[in-house]
Amino acid sequence: MLSLNQLLIMASIVSLEFCGAKNVVMIPPLSKSYLIYHAKIGQALIELGHNVSICVPDYLANKGLVPHKKINIIKYGEYLGDVEALVYEKTQLIEKFWAGGVETVGSLIPIVNFCKGLLEQILSDETFIASLRDLKPDFFIIENFMFTRNILVLPYKLDVPFGLIGTYHDYFLSRTPFSPAADQFFFDDGSDRKSFLQRVQATILSAAFTVYDMFSDGDVVSRYAPEKPDISIREIALKAEIFITEIDHILDYPRTSLPNTKLVGGSSVSEAKPLSGEIKHFVDKSPNGIVVVSFGSGNVYIPDQIRSKMANAFLKLNLNVIWKINGTFEQQDKILASNWIPQNDLLGHPKTKVFVSHCGKNGQYEALYHGVPILCLPMYGDQFYNSKRIAVKEFGHYADIREITSEKFSALIQEIADDPKYRNNIQKASKLFKELYKVPSKEAAYWFDHVMKYGGSYMRSSGQQMPLYQYLLLDVMAFLFGIVIVFLVVVSIIFRLCWKLLTKYKVKTD
Repeated sequence: MLSLNQLLIMASIVSLEFCGAKNVVMIPPLSKSYLIYHAKIGQALIELGHNVSICVPDYLANKGLVPHKKINIIKYGEYLGDVEALVYEKTQLIEKFWAGGVETVGSLIPIVNFCKGLLEQILSDETFIASLRDLKPDFFIIENFMFTRNILVLPYKLDVPFGLIGTYHDYFLSRTPFSPAADQFFFDDGSDRKSFLQRVQATILSAAFTVYDMFSDGDVVSRYAPEKPDISIREIALKAEIFITEIDHILDYPRTSLPNTKLVGGSSVSEAKPLSGEIKHFVDKSPNGIVVVSFGSGNVYIPDQIRSKMANAFLKLNLNVIWKINGTFEQQDKILASNWIPQNDLLGHPKTKVFVSHCGKNGQYEALYHGVPILCLPMYGDQFYNSKRIAVKEFGHYADIREITSEKFSALIQEIADDPKYRNNIQKASKLFKELYKVPSKEAAYWFDHVMKYGGSYMRSSGQQMPLYQYLLLDVMAFLFGIVIVFLVVVSIIFRLCWKLLTKYKVKTD
């Protein structure tokens, strides 16, 4: 006799198969911000009738980052520890920034190596792999995150179709045709107009990244899927049913794309909820409005002298400040400090005049969605690109928090709050974004649902299906080069023969 639970499970499986629902497994990177927007897409997929599971590292499993109760959480990686804290500790990202360091492409190497080490532990976790296999997944959704690219061996090993989603429009991974002069890359400075030297740099670096992938290992398949044909991670990526990118041409610049590369904007955005408690009371008693200050979901180290400089700048404003930071300040009627704030809800409040931020992906999209101008204080990674772009589009300003004085810092915030240009520009962009992209998480879910129904092969270009040497026309160039060499050799031989004949004729004549 079958138990009641077994009968219920069988009934749910039968009903899912009948209605075309799929078992979807999402694998975000090992940090809060990515998990937040994956959870929103997962919720949208559930609304479309699918079963959704999200892989969550142990240190984030109890933080309430996946609020939808119908999403199944696959907890793993107890051995990893607090990954975000370890990244900061091992790579010294924040310390190098405060010490005056300048990021280059070479600065990525310690992060790449650290993340490869994490992936080795995860891909060697037989219990985790078995839990994925037991789910009998129909589709994987994997973050196209440069530093965790080796994870793509999982759907290949398990013979499960997959789609990619990421915050970076990766021309190299998706083989989208591009121009180094016009298109934007992760190593660019954020401007849409490149100088001659910037175009030279973009050409050299894009050529290097086209033929060499520093973010994945060449032996991943032989180590973790030895039973499968040994191909590269990039070749696995080209099997993706769809590439979805969390950017758009309103906050970002127009991008070259293919039919299977979809730009959907920021999936973390949502309508604001009403404020409550101490934060509501503080906002209500702020007659001129508020400034929201946040450096993301993690606890970023800020030296005491910088904290003091920022606090002194805030006291000069005619606006009150809500600051996500550990600690308190004496002027609590002017500055409300908290180690957690409802950032999206605050940005959606009509009293919010300026958002002071490190300019990470989620925060800038929430500011765009609610039409709040930004003062960007970048520290590492894509924050520098994002900040420069905010200034270029006149959605706000950016500054180096290490160098700026308290007076200049205060003046910049006040300028952004008082000059209607910044608010008008970002509110116009907000209207465009809402009209064109509606709800990005649902747009992303729509495309994943679409390729689960119909597959993505009909959108895949021939350039994504041919060997790299053919895509780069190396065989054609070699052939043409050979023809030129043969032509030059023939011309040289003819010239020599003519010269000999001419010399012999001249001797006879003499």
